[in-house]
Amino acid sequence: MPYKMNDKQFEAVLALDSSERFDHFISKVADWEQMWSVKSEEGWLVPVAPEDFEYFPLWPHPEYAQSITDENFPGHTAVEISLEELLEHWLPLFESESVKVAIFPNREWTFWCIEPKDLKEELLNEMAKYE
Repeated sequence: MPYKMNDKQFEAVLALDSSERFDHFISKVADWEQMWSVKSEEGWLVPVAPEDFEYFPLWPHPEYAQSITDENFPGHTAVEISLEELLEHWLPLFESESVKVAIFPNREWTFWCIEPKDLKEELLNEMAKYE
C-alpha cells in the first residue's frame, strides 16, 4: 500500500525540478520499499530517448505513474515493483541490456536519467540511513 498523499502534495512534488524529484523518489522508495512503473497489454513501457537509448520510467507513487502516463502514453496501467525486486531483478537486467532508468517523469515527460548501478548505489546509501 502506497503512502498517503493529497492533491496539494501531488501538485507540489510534481512542480519540483528533475533533481528534486529524484531526491524525493530516493527518499520515498528507501522508506516505503516500493515504486511503480507502467505496462500495457504489449508489456512494460520502455521508450527510446532522442539520444537513442532505452529507459525504464519509475515513480514513487501509483498516482504519479498513472496520471503522468495517461497524459503521455495512454493505455498503460501502474504496476507496483518492490525495492527488493528492483535491486535483485530489474537493475541487473537493465545493466546487462544497457537500459537506463528514468526517475519520476513529470507531465512534460522530463526526468532524471540514471545508470542502473548508480541508482542501486543511491538507494543503498539512503536505506543505510534508515537502519
